[in-house]
Amino acid sequence: MAKTYIFAAGDTLSRIAKAQLGDAKLAASLADFNGLPDANQIMVGQAIQLPSARDLKPSTAPLPRAAAWPVAPSGFQGVRDCFGDILQFIGADGNIDPRWEASRIVRQVLPFAIPLAWDTSKSASGIRCHKLLAPLFEEVFRQIVARGLQSAVKTYGGGYQFRAKRSGVKPSTHSWGIAIDLNPNTNAMGTAGDMDPRLVELFEGLGFVWGGRWAGRGKDPMHFQYCTGY
Repeated sequence: MAKTYIFAAGDTLSRIAKAQLGDAKLAASLADFNGLPDANQIMVGQAIQLPSARDLKPSTAPLPRAAAWPVAPSGFQGVRDCFGDILQFIGADGNIDPRWEASRIVRQVLPFAIPLAWDTSKSASGIRCHKLLAPLFEEVFRQIVARGLQSAVKTYGGGYQFRAKRSGVKPSTHSWGIAIDLNPNTNAMGTAGDMDPRLVELFEGLGFVWGGRWAGRGKDPMHFQYCTGY
């Protein structure tokens, strides 16, 4: 999904956006993608992540949704506005304040058990997710059952988990409980994977972004997240 770029003397985000993404107007989105509070405060030697121009732009297609859950936000600031400013809960030691989980994360019961990817002798009977998306995850798994796709969900790789993105330093979408990983043993990052296209269609039809559509080493076919441009 993204590659690393190191600032050189004379660089600005506008120049980088123009040279690397083909559009100087994407500078603000690039700053947001990297969690930079001020696009003008950059230093020589500073590293940022460069996604594709397509990944930076929010989706313009109307997404089906129910009043029970919010519209998928776009960008770092959009995620914080919708699901909470997690930066206010990260301590100086890098750990998350327990009040973050207590106020936002809930457990959503699953209609069928899913073997854990890291220990298939055990299974998950529920997932932890953001409270605003509990009805959405309930609908996802209701549809999986209704469409007879339980066998396509082989293992569970995780839902809510406070951590940085594997391709960067800003919080992963898992940190808000708005992402889920499925079948990770055969859908490793950077590979094409073997995710059932019917599952992809289901998730995308409900507004999720599938990491299998990302490019390069950031391609992440196990990953589904409820936001764009992140």
